[in-house]
Amino acid sequence: MMRTRMTVLAVCGAVVLAACGGGGKDAKAGGSGFKPTTDGPIEIGMLVTDTRAEVARNGVGTVSPYRDEAHAMVDKVNAGGGVKGRQIKVVDDVIDFSAPNHDTAFEAVCQRFTKDNNVQAVVYDGVIYNDSFNSCLTKAGVPLLYMGQTGSTVGDAKAFKDNPGLIAVNAVSVTRRVETIMNKAIAAKYLPRGSKIGVLVEDCPYNERAYNETLKPIADRGGIELVKGEVKCAHGYADNGPTLALIQSFALKFKSQNVDSVMLLTLYENGIIYYFAQGAHAQNWSPQYLLFHPQASSAQMAIIPPEQLTNMRGFGGFPIMDVTEPPAPSAAQAAVRDTCMADARAAGLSVQKIIDEITVYQTCDAVRLLQQGLTNSGGLGGTEKLVAGIEQIGTGFVSALTVDGATKFGPGRHDGMELTAVSSFDSGCKCFKYTTPAGPIG
Repeated sequence: MMRTRMTVLAVCGAVVLAACGGGGKDAKAGGSGFKPTTDGPIEIGMLVTDTRAEVARNGVGTVSPYRDEAHAMVDKVNAGGGVKGRQIKVVDDVIDFSAPNHDTAFEAVCQRFTKDNNVQAVVYDGVIYNDSFNSCLTKAGVPLLYMGQTGSTVGDAKAFKDNPGLIAVNAVSVTRRVETIMNKAIAAKYLPRGSKIGVLVEDCPYNERAYNETLKPIADRGGIELVKGEVKCAHGYADNGPTLALIQSFALKFKSQNVDSVMLLTLYENGIIYYFAQGAHAQNWSPQYLLFHPQASSAQMAIIPPEQLTNMRGFGGFPIMDVTEPPAPSAAQAAVRDTCMADARAAGLSVQKIIDEITVYQTCDAVRLLQQGLTNSGGLGGTEKLVAGIEQIGTGFVSALTVDGATKFGPGRHDGMELTAVSSFDSGCKCFKYTTPAGPIG
């Protein structure tokens, strides 16, 4: 089944919604029938999302920009001699955001990559998270690198265990996201004993597991009560309208049950928090929000009712999204950013807005990690060889986006984000600032 990121982007002051959902059958580890290639071009599947239907519905937005960025980065690798003397050959495909059944659409993409072609890995913009796609590629022995998650979750710990080729380049699983939000909120005294959290849950299997196996035990230990509200795990584009109305209605439900804090157990927050905040505003209610990424940019703050911003707390690991004025990057990260941006501009790509910059960094991270993993594997793709090559990287990969560029990969650790910090709204500057130093997730 699927889950589509709900994302609100401020473009010319307007809101672009992308959707929600998820689910699916558990995958089996391994992969039969994979055909490794040891010479000639290394075929890499490049999957992006066609969001034109969403653009038409909202009247503003962009078609997924990741393809042009990814091609530019791959061209740079090939111009430098490729990997172990082999060129990377991109096999392009697209997933239709407006498809009535995303599972069927992803199955068709998987077949084209693994049957019609012989891709050695897939790099995907991640606009729609789909467990069935993970499962199909796992069975085919083909690893999947998510390039556009902006720190959002990519399934839970079980999803990563069941899909050993699933790589979140700079993102974090829902399991680890819950751990860092709860543990750091308690440590910061945002959640004293007796607190009551309203938890809005997309009822996808991975979210339900995170709620029952991670969130609830932490809350129980801290003497914190949970009030659960569920929205449907969507299976296609048409499922989103009813979900949006339901999201706003939970503001009244949580207020009537004396909830003091709100948490979103969803794989992407921005779209959901926008609609929930509108509902809370209508109820004259301003709860504390426990978010991975607060609405920190000036564009985001402009579309959220001011009183809803006051009690927003963030616990994420992307400075460019966590705080209004991000701190200067480390020297190593600054060098990575400069190289990524230079490569994009040399390819003639327009980088004018912050969202353009984020897209360049996301894509650059994915292609660089792919290149480094292939170098370690001797140019061999497939789950067995390429994933082992990525695991060898350990803490040696500098991300263009994460706090201090920190990431970590290894056996049993395929979601790269390593550090997060607490951020909060500052009424003096009317902006979001970090309130704690960065520390490991959990």
